Amino acid sequence: MPLTFLVGTASDAFKGDLATSVANELRSRYSFVAAEIAEPYESEPVTVNGWRELQSVMDSMLGGSRLSQVEAYQAVFIPGAVGGVDHVEVPAVADPLQVASLETLVDELRRFADQAQLPTGDLELMQLAADYLESAADTELDFQTYVQLMLSAKQAIARKQALWIVS
Repeated sequence: MPLTFLVGTASDAFKGDLATSVANELRSRYSFVAAEIAEPYESEPVTVNGWRELQSVMDSMLGGSRLSQVEAYQAVFIPGAVGGVDHVEVPAVADPLQVASLETLVDELRRFADQAQLPTGDLELMQLAADYLESAADTELDFQTYVQLMLSAKQAIARKQALWIVS
């Protein structure tokens, strides 16, 4: 099952009343209101296995990571202070929304990149993403996921928007 990283508003990630409920919860709990930008940013698809592999290798290399606490389902990274990974109940939704800090995510990704000798600059990340797309191989799924997640996280920071995991 593929997933993508979407940078935008709650209405870019969810439809109708659910989007309104999610946006209201983020506003009331975290005082977070995403900047309105016409077009959301969406990463290239990655696999759930790549997500899990990235979580595992980051957890191992960093001696623990918040990323390993986030499931690839109904999750959002928002700008600002979030103490850990919060599980926020949203009306009319069975499972809680996982909310974590975008800045903490980027910090963990940078520390991971340093140890794994991976790029963090935009040009190098885009080149590596292009290389993975051209190879069309199901190898290094953790690194492929890292590239798409880091590119998306950097977009979210620049846009002052949330980074959603969409499956």
